[in-house]
Amino acid sequence: MPFTPPAASAPLLAGIDFAAAVDFATAAKQRFDKKDAQPNNRDPSLCKALLKFPGPDGAVFWSSKMSIDADGPSAGPGRRSGSQLDPGPGRDKTSYKPHDKKGLPSETIPYIVLPLRPQSTQAFDPAVEKGNIAIVIFKNKITAAVCGDMGPSNKIGEGSIAVHMALMDGAQCPDPCRIRNSQGHCLRTRNASVEEDVLFFVFPNSTFEPGELTADNINAKVSERAFGLFQALGGQIPTSPSIPLTS
Repeated sequence: MPFTPPAASAPLLAGIDFAAAVDFATAAKQRFDKKDAQPNNRDPSLCKALLKFPGPDGAVFWSSKMSIDADGPSAGPGRRSGSQLDPGPGRDKTSYKPHDKKGLPSETIPYIVLPLRPQSTQAFDPAVEKGNIAIVIFKNKITAAVCGDMGPSNKIGEGSIAVHMALMDGAQCPDPCRIRNSQGHCLRTRNASVEEDVLFFVFPNSTFEPGELTADNINAKVSERAFGLFQALGGQIPTSPSIPLTS
């Protein structure tokens, strides 16, 4: 049976032929499902589909939960780095570093996390890699993103603070920050996930050339490319899409 999108997201996906997509990276999907089945797993991936659309550059798609990835350097003076935003698991670097040796700040750059292959530093399937461009949808909200970090091989579905802010609905996708200062900057992330039905589209071979992305242009360039690729797939862009944060 083809994947059936959640009703709230269906208008954005009206032109996408899910019947043409095929099951993809089945060994990875089995790892996610096996981890979900472990007793006392309080953060299951709930990966309802992992698919690939036709063609060598066909989009890779999955539906899952979305937890908060706070990794990366500070977004600016007086703002906190990943290890401060999420003490313990948080890191001050991301895997993808297009213009800064520490990578992408979670507060201001919309990025998603690709699971690793077991015992590898590469993504869960060779079709996708860090730096690829992505679209993330929750209900009727949509945002562009970049594949900016790598995560465990047995879990899927993570997005930066900026992704959560772009898709925030105040209910199932709450403010990702538990504490903010008087300027509205994040001080501590929330220990929570969007539980299910977050839709991710990653576009293979969409990475920008070295030197193309800067701190000033990354969000605009990623958005332009991501929305163009999504429309080419048949996706619908609302008149006011969720715009990634820039400050």
